Amino acid sequence: MFTLFHHPFCPHSRFVRLALGEYGLDLRLVEERAWERREAFLALNPAGTTPVLIADRIPAVPGDAAIIDATRVPCASQSDRPSPPPIT
Repeated sequence: MFTLFHHPFCPHSRFVRLALGEYGLDLRLVEERAWERREAFLALNPAGTTPVLIADRIPAVPGDAAIIDATRVPCASQSDRPSPPPIT
């Protein structure tokens, strides 16, 4: 299960939500207001920016790295899924 700390108007957060949503992965969304500078959020990402992607037992992936990771995670999960039927 993935947890995404995001802000609805952040374009980077939107990209990660779309990338993970395309693959139908189990995603828990946590809206983060970066300007509030919560201590718990700053522990995950000292820069205090969104998005921050967390997977089970994997360290947090903050900021622009979350965008890159979001495009790689679905590829890794494809080995668990059966291939779609060919288009005829």
